[in-house]
Amino acid sequence: MNHIQPPTHLIIALIVTIIIIGVLLFFKKKLLAHRKWLFISSIIFLCIYFIVVGGALYQDISLQLALHKFDLNGDGFFNGNEITPQQSEAMQKVVSDTGRTFSVISGLLFAGTITIMISLGRVIINIFKSK
Repeated sequence: MNHIQPPTHLIIALIVTIIIIGVLLFFKKKLLAHRKWLFISSIIFLCIYFIVVGGALYQDISLQLALHKFDLNGDGFFNGNEITPQQSEAMQKVVSDTGRTFSVISGLLFAGTITIMISLGRVIINIFKSK
């Protein structure tokens, strides 16, 4: 383990999210003038998605760093006295968690659900305010 290798799919998802947020903020005045709640809902969705995927990326890197501590000679392989119960546990945490892998998809579902709930809450509040 000569270096930490963050998952490419998480990096790409974060970069695309940042670009979309940047584009939305660039056209903020035009979007706020015509579709205020679409703009706000989009920003909420993208921020929640960024937090979910960013958290998965952070966890993946921190687990790789924890595993990297067990590579005493720095050759990228575990052999001899480097293989301990703690190293096996750290290796198991790195390779067996599919939650980090599928965070790109589950983040879409989670962010969509939260955004829909917030939007419905806004609609319900507006209905009660109008009465």
